[in-house]
Amino acid sequence: MTSTRRRVVGWGLGVLVSAALVAYVAGGRTRVHPGRAPEPASLPAPAHTGAAERVTVPIVEEAVGTVRSVREVIVAAQVTARVVAVRAKVGDRVTMGSPLVVLDDGDFVARFARAKAQYDRVKGFLAHQAATAEQMEAAEAEYQQAKAGIEHTRIAAPVDGVVAERHVEPGDLAVPGRPLLSVLDPAALRLEAQIREGLIARITPGATLDVVVPAAGTTLRGMVAEILPSADPRSRTFEVRINLEPEAGVYPGMFGRLRLPVGTREVVQVPAAAVEHVGQLETVVLRTDDGWRRRLVTTGAALSGDALEVLSGLSGGETLGLRDE
Repeated sequence: MTSTRRRVVGWGLGVLVSAALVAYVAGGRTRVHPGRAPEPASLPAPAHTGAAERVTVPIVEEAVGTVRSVREVIVAAQVTARVVAVRAKVGDRVTMGSPLVVLDDGDFVARFARAKAQYDRVKGFLAHQAATAEQMEAAEAEYQQAKAGIEHTRIAAPVDGVVAERHVEPGDLAVPGRPLLSVLDPAALRLEAQIREGLIARITPGATLDVVVPAAGTTLRGMVAEILPSADPRSRTFEVRINLEPEAGVYPGMFGRLRLPVGTREVVQVPAAAVEHVGQLETVVLRTDDGWRRRLVTTGAALSGDALEVLSGLSGGETLGLRDE
C-alpha cells in the first residue's frame, strides 16, 4: 500500500471514530440541564437603619498658605552704639513702652552736655543782642538733636505683643536699620494664601471663607482683607490675605488651607455607619423586596455630618442598616 493510500485510510478511520463519539454522547442517558442556584437566606434585620440620599454639595478647591501675625514690628536702632543690655527674651509678652534694649549712651551724654552749654551761652548772648537769631536756631537744633540721641539709647516696645525673634546680644554693635528684635501680636492673625489666577475672580474683599489649620485640628472662619493686585509671574498665583478670629492652638507660621467654593454637584450620601470594610471591599446592607441583602459599594469623599459620598452601588432612596457603634 502506497503512502498516499495509507493517509486516506487513516483519515477515514478518524472520521468514523469522531462520529461514533458524537452519537454516544447524544444518545447517552446523562444530560446536564440549565438551572439556578438556590438563593441565600436574607440577613437578619438591623437594629438601626439609615437612608441613602441624593444631595447637592459644594465643589471646593483648596489653596495653601501660612498663618502670620497682622502686626509684626521689627525693632531697630536709630543710632550707632554698643548694646549694653537686652531686657526681653523670645516668647516674652511685652507692652507698649516697656524697655527692650539699652545702648551705651556715653558719647551721647557728652555731646548733650556740650550742646546744652552752647545753647545756654548763645541764649545769653541773644539776650544782650550779642548773637543773631540764626545762631540761636542752630544752637537750639543741636541741643534738641543731642537730647534725642540720649533718648534713642533706650529702645522700648512699639506695640503690645510677644517677642518673636532676638537678633542681638550685649556687646553687639547696633546700627540704624539693623534689626534688634521682632515683636508680633499673636491675637491678630491672618492667612496669606496663594490663589491660582483662574480662581482670583471668584474672591472679593469682605467675603467669608473657611480656613483649615491641620496642626491645630480646627477650621476657622476668615474674612478676605486684602488681594494683592499683581500675580507672581513664576507661579501665576495671587496672594490673598484672610483675617482670622483668635483661636487657641493657632500660632503664626502654621500651615493652613483656604477652602474656596467654586460650584455645586449632586452626589449620593450615606451615613458612615452604614459602610463596612472587609479587606479592601466596601459593603452596605440594604432592604430589598427579598429581605436584607449585602451589596458592594465604592465610597468617595467624607461629607459634613458624618456622611460619606457613594460613587457606585447605590442610586439614592435605599434603606440601609447601620452598624452598632
